Amino acid sequence: MQSSINSRVALAILAGSSLAAAEPAAAATSFNSSAGLSYSIESIANLTNPGDLSGLEIVGYFRQIDAPAYPGDEYSQVQINGTGSVAANNPDLATGSAFSYTFAASGTLANGTLDAHHLAWYGLEFRNNGSDSYAISLRLDYLLSAAVGAETDSSSVTIDFFNGDGLLWQGYDRVDTAFNDLDVVLAGSSGPFGFELAAGQVDGLYADVRMDNHLEASPVPLPAAVWSFLAGVIGMLGLKKRRHEQSA
Repeated sequence: MQSSINSRVALAILAGSSLAAAEPAAAATSFNSSAGLSYSIESIANLTNPGDLSGLEIVGYFRQIDAPAYPGDEYSQVQINGTGSVAANNPDLATGSAFSYTFAASGTLANGTLDAHHLAWYGLEFRNNGSDSYAISLRLDYLLSAAVGAETDSSSVTIDFFNGDGLLWQGYDRVDTAFNDLDVVLAGSSGPFGFELAAGQVDGLYADVRMDNHLEASPVPLPAAVWSFLAGVIGMLGLKKRRHEQSA
């Protein structure tokens, strides 16, 4: 009888130690952010010599800003306190025409906290290298997406678009996750942007895209009911053991 009770106690202790060892298991979480931008040239007209576009240069580009362009400038940064990772592998793009490009970042977190800020520059620029004047019309369409894995997490994607000096054209839009919507998408457009380009001038439509993400992953404690049950089992075994000793 003594051997049987000892075995039960050992099994209960073993079960308790196994549950305690499992307690630090964490609730992993993640984020996914993206911004798909598409430039379209609606029209180009030479106002001096109709049909001649030889003096006009078009430069399209995308750059993820991973270091300050100038001292103190904003740039992409990631801070992880715990165990996690972030992927934001967006190679530079250079083109001589209108273009489409998707800027994306994602991350996972097993425990701790994660904060990620990513910045990218887009542009479609027109350079008048000749002596003629041009009338140009273009537009920028965009699709912003933000998604996180839990209500304690947050994700936002913003777009700020403008012409060269920010006086003729500018706009702003953003998308954010919320407690009741952890996966959000927003489509928008700059609308038509028209301007004239005199000899030697440079202008275009530019966009700054920012992604800000915050994740939290904490250890998941065992439910109180499990510990209560385990305590009750051990208590019952102890009571049986004492009764056995008293009757011995």
